[in-house]
Amino acid sequence: MFKTLFVLAAFTISSVAVAHAASISGFVSANGTDQFTSNTITFGPASVQGTIGGTFASYLTDGDAVHFLPGTLPYTQGGPITAPPNTQILTITGGGETFGFIMDSYFAGYGALPGCVAGGTCLNITGIGHFTGSGMVAYDDTPATFNFTSQYAPGATSADITTFSTSASTSPVPEPASLALLGTGLLGAVGLVRRRFNV
Repeated sequence: MFKTLFVLAAFTISSVAVAHAASISGFVSANGTDQFTSNTITFGPASVQGTIGGTFASYLTDGDAVHFLPGTLPYTQGGPITAPPNTQILTITGGGETFGFIMDSYFAGYGALPGCVAGGTCLNITGIGHFTGSGMVAYDDTPATFNFTSQYAPGATSADITTFSTSASTSPVPEPASLALLGTGLLGAVGLVRRRFNV
């Protein structure tokens, strides 16, 4: 019941014209294996292979290991379901940087779902959490989403493609210096308006 999986991580961040800490962007894909039942999923070995872009491309290359959550991840159909605290679904290390995705809550579906191969069984999980980055650069933790789809056909000796993806978007919080500059500008504008009306 082991199945081949394809990992795709996409991570995007909106930009604003203020100073902020380093943020992650881009995407990465990988191949590996997994095994699932109606209430558990167990990830097997995986490695980066294929598309890499953005921040990930600065550190990762084909063949870098993708380490999924060790052991079994339990799930319940429906949602939202709160994941155990700090459930780190995966880590990828390369070029001196380690990226991780931590899931906080998720929705899950199992069975003959839309898009599932005829007569097959599918598992779809959508999670909410955040990305981390540490090592060469300490990246901001950023809100993210997790999407996982796995399916296998009846009697098949190997699974159809399984997909994993993450994406995130946030507006960086302005640093104190940026806030002070903005405040000074606002005070100056108020002073000009008052002077104009007092003339």
